[in-house]
Amino acid sequence: MTPSRRRLDAVRLKHLAEDGWVLIYRCNYCRNETAFLASDVVDIWGPEMKAFEPPQRCGRCRVSGYMRVQHYFPTSIDVGKLRLRRPAGKRSVQVWKWEMYGGPGAR
Repeated sequence: MTPSRRRLDAVRLKHLAEDGWVLIYRCNYCRNETAFLASDVVDIWGPEMKAFEPPQRCGRCRVSGYMRVQHYFPTSIDVGKLRLRRPAGKRSVQVWKWEMYGGPGAR
């Protein structure tokens, strides 16, 4: 592996959660785009998940091989405009809700 690839593999979900980053997953097949706060999903997906590794399949169209991941650091411009997918509890499966970004201190 090249040194730049080693640096990418070293970035884990826990590192992005500590700094308040947003993960944006996009399916290039159905054009579905979903944003998650890294701090919300670190408990669900695990802190050691590679940050640059997208999921295998799209949650909407179920096609594999078209997923892309992007990392975004939200700013004050995004407050009230950035739509996030947030965990809303767990029943027999994980329940999610849509919510607008409320800033670094908002929960």
